[in-house]
Amino acid sequence: MNSRMGLLVFLFLSISSLCAQEYQRVIIGNNLSDEGPEVVWTGKVLSDTNEAIMGANIISNNGITGFTELDGSYTIRLLRGTFEFQFSAVGYKDKFIRLEIRSSGASQIMMSSEAVLIDEVFIGAASERSLISEIIPGLQRLSVKELDTQSKFFGEVDVLRSLQSMSGVHNSGEGASGFNVRGGNADQNLILQDGHLIFNPSHALGFFSLFHPDLIQFVDLYKGGIPAQYGGRLSSVLSVETRDGSKEQFKVKGGIGLISSRLTVEGPVVKDKLSFIVGGRYSYANWIFNLVDNPSIDNSRALFNDITAKLNGRLSPTTNIGVSILNSRDDFQFGEEARFDYSTLSGEAYLKQIIGEKINLSLNFNRGRYTSSLFDLRGNDQSKFTNLIDYQRAKLDLLYAINEKVKLKGGFEFNSYHVSPGEVEPFGDASIRAPKILDKERANELVAFLEGQIQLTDRIQLSVGVRNTRFSNIGADKIFLYKDDSRRTAGNIVDSISYAAGEEIVSYNGLEPRVSLLYGIDESSSVKLGYARNYQYLAQISNTASATPIDIWQLSNNYVLPQRSDNYSIGYFKNWKKDMYESSFEVFYRNAENIIDYKDFAQLLLNEHLETELVTGIGRAYGVELNIAKKFGSFVGNMSYTYSQSERQVEASTIQSGINNGAWYPSNYNIPHVLNLNLIKNFKVSNLAINFTYRSGRPTTAPVSSFTNQNVVNIPIYSDRNKFTVPAFHRLDFSYTIGPWGKVDNAWKQSLTLSIYNMYFRRNAYSVYFRQNPFESVKAIRVATLGTIFPSITYNFSIN
Repeated sequence: MNSRMGLLVFLFLSISSLCAQEYQRVIIGNNLSDEGPEVVWTGKVLSDTNEAIMGANIISNNGITGFTELDGSYTIRLLRGTFEFQFSAVGYKDKFIRLEIRSSGASQIMMSSEAVLIDEVFIGAASERSLISEIIPGLQRLSVKELDTQSKFFGEVDVLRSLQSMSGVHNSGEGASGFNVRGGNADQNLILQDGHLIFNPSHALGFFSLFHPDLIQFVDLYKGGIPAQYGGRLSSVLSVETRDGSKEQFKVKGGIGLISSRLTVEGPVVKDKLSFIVGGRYSYANWIFNLVDNPSIDNSRALFNDITAKLNGRLSPTTNIGVSILNSRDDFQFGEEARFDYSTLSGEAYLKQIIGEKINLSLNFNRGRYTSSLFDLRGNDQSKFTNLIDYQRAKLDLLYAINEKVKLKGGFEFNSYHVSPGEVEPFGDASIRAPKILDKERANELVAFLEGQIQLTDRIQLSVGVRNTRFSNIGADKIFLYKDDSRRTAGNIVDSISYAAGEEIVSYNGLEPRVSLLYGIDESSSVKLGYARNYQYLAQISNTASATPIDIWQLSNNYVLPQRSDNYSIGYFKNWKKDMYESSFEVFYRNAENIIDYKDFAQLLLNEHLETELVTGIGRAYGVELNIAKKFGSFVGNMSYTYSQSERQVEASTIQSGINNGAWYPSNYNIPHVLNLNLIKNFKVSNLAINFTYRSGRPTTAPVSSFTNQNVVNIPIYSDRNKFTVPAFHRLDFSYTIGPWGKVDNAWKQSLTLSIYNMYFRRNAYSVYFRQNPFESVKAIRVATLGTIFPSITYNFSIN
């Protein structure tokens, strides 16, 4: 928009408001500055709930225009003097500013929500064009409003369930922790909530996510080009940002459901200076098991609780500090068969500051612990097996805006890990199980990164970055030595070396280049290319087809080498009808080295020489992703489809056995076809959401024949690794929300959500295993975690 058009728009808006607006006076800088006549005005536009407002229009009385970025920030260059600005955004009251700017500086603009109800008229915000103009390929961004359009399993929105409706993202099935991205393992995703490092993002074995829905501000998933500031995982980065508490007024929000309830309280400690926000959830699902007349699930339970709290202070208009904590716990038991207990406890402190007019600084420190336990409840040797990770992280980010076309971001990161690979102790007074503790493992990781974003032309943007890591495995520890040129087996151990506390055992260096390129074809379409190399020094070891809470985390050492991947992607992005429709088509390819797998019949728990059960090989994943979405109007929705292949190759050598005679075979997470369809119909005071998902069956290994010897009948012979697949997964979910009801200006808002999970009673297979009774052939047993329809109703409320 040119200056003349901007002036006409400003005059029109001003006249239409009948000159009734009130101007807020803002003074920036001082007259003593030695700057030239041109100055820079920066800042952020926030809602009355302290959430960033993206895409807000900024228009002045002399034709100066601008808009806010995805994080609510803006940068405007102008001459010293006095100006009148109007800030406008859909769903918010217009804000009028009389700005007196004396030198470059920053300010924060607050806009109030405005609810409008008009019969049969629906007003929607235009698409933010993030898919077209965002330089990083493979980036998926979800705002609070977009999360709220998903169907609500058990009456609340869920980050992981929403992500799994996107192309390239799925999990292994009901009852599986974590998620998989573009054919990668669940442990190959870096998961962050603000500055908290998350090792298990799931509650109730995958039915809920760890993230409190009422605290979320936005969610970013990087699955193609990954910015240089992130690393340590091969597949993706999930970054969840939570909002700060309101510095203006106290607010309460929550929900009461059949399975769980939640509550969030926020407000000022010192008005306009210091605020708090606390959100918690608690489940009480045990009554469901009491309704089922099945002795095999007596004594079953599925409980979880979590609490997230944040304290945020504004030291000055350009400086924020804060602390936050995250505490989560799960306790799941199925009859007398198995019990899982896992928890996350994490604390964070941060500083964010704008230095001058061009530099943003962010400093973060995080310390936490993830603990998981498996209980053996049968026999007279009942036991509790526990493993845990203690970790510390410190990170410094600096963003330097050289000018409007060139930005640099760099910094340093330090990670420290203390891993307890296993400890077993007797459970119960009558248990005869002897205790056993494996030695702890320790490692430090030092990172430096630098990335530049350059606007080469009006149509071409380039992002070039590099990340360098130095990983050190340190003592105290004992390393076993094996016979030269022989298989790593317990029988081939010839000696061991002991290392003192703090002594370096082995170290690795990793250089990780990152490149992304965007070419804007026109205002509504673009092409993006991306490349990223990633190193991973911490791996989850499992011999199951889907991740479980008690899987072992293993640091890279002499025998478990760092995993490395090269990720390539290219995509075409197109919007139609003034951004009402949004689409993308992406192709990706990944190759990987030092991928960890396990031998047949591997013994992983409490194994002090775990490397004897592991093998390493190479991997590859490739596929295409298609997304189509209608972004606003009374009827919205999206459809995503992914075709992909994820394969591995493990060849035999002098030190390890091979898998499938060295041929390529499907990984445990290979699911070629994934289709998701989400439809939402908005009515005057309600909305209806329907979600359908289909996934190909994942691989499994099955017996193909049997033989008999003189002592045993029908000894099974198994197929090659992952030669067969379990039945396909598909499910239809439904939710209907009534509300919020009441007067527009009423402080008390209420709504009611009815949700139905698995509407047509599909008994989806979590796994297929094989059982053989004496003198009988092997039989396939199909296990479904839920396997039936599940209705729920939740009452939601908020008080401002």
